[in-house]
Amino acid sequence: MPNELEPATRWTAAQTRAQFAAIANLRWRMSINAYRRKGGAGELVGRIILFTFFAGFAFGMMALAGSMAFLAAWKDHLNRLDLLLLGTFLLCQFMNIQLGQPGTTFDPTQLIRFPMRVGNYVAVRLFFGLLTPANIIGALISLAIAAGMTIAIPSLWFYALLALAVFAIANALFSRMVFAWVDRWLSTRRAREVFTAFIFTISIGIQYLNVAFNPAYNHHHKTSVPSERITAALHLYHRAHPFLGPLPPGLIASALLAAHQDHIAAFFAFTLGCMIFAALFFAVFAWRTSIEFRGENLSDVANAVSTKPKPVPLPSPARATVNTQTQPSTLSLPPAVAAVLAKEFLQVRRNTGVFFGLIAPVAFVFIFAGKLATRSNASWVFPAALAYTLMAIGPLAYNSFGLEGAGSQFYFMAPVRLRDVFLAKNLINFALAIIEVAAVFAIISYVAVPPSPAMVVAAILWASATLLLSTTIGNRRSVTAPKKIDLGRTSSKQASQASALISMGVLLGSAALGAASLLLATYLHAMWILLPVFLALAAGALLIYRNGLRSIDRFTLDHREELFEELCKK
Repeated sequence: MPNELEPATRWTAAQTRAQFAAIANLRWRMSINAYRRKGGAGELVGRIILFTFFAGFAFGMMALAGSMAFLAAWKDHLNRLDLLLLGTFLLCQFMNIQLGQPGTTFDPTQLIRFPMRVGNYVAVRLFFGLLTPANIIGALISLAIAAGMTIAIPSLWFYALLALAVFAIANALFSRMVFAWVDRWLSTRRAREVFTAFIFTISIGIQYLNVAFNPAYNHHHKTSVPSERITAALHLYHRAHPFLGPLPPGLIASALLAAHQDHIAAFFAFTLGCMIFAALFFAVFAWRTSIEFRGENLSDVANAVSTKPKPVPLPSPARATVNTQTQPSTLSLPPAVAAVLAKEFLQVRRNTGVFFGLIAPVAFVFIFAGKLATRSNASWVFPAALAYTLMAIGPLAYNSFGLEGAGSQFYFMAPVRLRDVFLAKNLINFALAIIEVAAVFAIISYVAVPPSPAMVVAAILWASATLLLSTTIGNRRSVTAPKKIDLGRTSSKQASQASALISMGVLLGSAALGAASLLLATYLHAMWILLPVFLALAAGALLIYRNGLRSIDRFTLDHREELFEELCKK
């Protein structure tokens, strides 16, 4: 009897194809239906704008990489292709880190509940995050390198296409492997802090090298880039070159050089070595995903270490009465505002992404301010640096409930006014902005010419107007276009794409107005005119913010379904 039933219960290839087709159709329908709800048109416009931006960036990088590959092949310098391929590899990984992995319409880990083989699950997880902007750009750059070499040496067209295709696959599989483990590492807060510090160090290091060795940032100074630095960098490269040879960029460069020298066997040997790396990357990714398939839980709650709470002695009634009477409320704020403000402070302190977003602009200002500030342009360095730092503060107000998830429902059940909740969330953003302004002022005063008092007051008034206006719009976008944030996933964004574009548009529009006012005041030799103009803007923005805060209760209640639909989904 079991032998008769065994063929009927065996999983077939047709069932696998049907399963993949169902998953693909589900993801497609969920993506299309997401644009049909309220705010879907804005998300579609945001995606189109971002796609246009990434397309322009991709074509620019393709033109640059193709030109460099053409020159290297034309001048018979194929031995230098490893630098170009290494730069492509590092660029792809850096973009993956900065942009993150794309968010999906549903959590693919939910597929574990259905009858699915581990191999099929690994394939689904692989393709769910394979088409990231960084991987696509990396593949296009590889294609451009192959095209540039083919134009210079037409006889290498087959070898160039084959080798660069293998390189692009290895590059994409490496990013999938790394981010599969990054999600595992980010499951604990300490790991997120270490990872953020690592990314912060790399980002700052790249910008420092750019400023130190780029002649464009040294033409205002008497001394250019010291030759000792260039010599030291070249010496470091020559020492590291033997270690780069066995890696995928070096293997593909060696393969192309061997093909050009008619060493076909060596070409296939080097290409096979890169394929072995790609297979190794896929094997590690499959191993990590198979552990996830067996039910591993990466949430903070599951990874928290349970500790037995220590008993706290209760105070005597008399002492409790005295403390209640003498202890004032935090900052003399209403109890609801003070409580939410304390909670927001804890969230900001534990959110490493926000911490990186706040520290990175200040560090970049420290690196660039000294190079950009001269006697002729020192007046605009402080307002320009202030506008740059607002790029980190502004988007925070556009997704105020993102970290709360389903817990945002308690605000509607608790006896508190929603305007108090929004006020507390906005106050923490204003406090962060004050800290950023103070840090920028100290840095500009130390590394460049200290700004004049009139310029400082005018820039602060402009920043206040910009922040108040952006926060007013962000409060409403937090309700109508929220985005759930999972700190343990690299695909989490601070705000939706449409909200991010609106925030950037508000900042750019305000910056254009401020720059026009500054140019006009400079042309008229009347810098004092900036004070009444920006004071009027700040007063108007404050009035708009106050009226928006008054009507936020009714607005939130009218759009609470949109808020819960996004934040309460799994």
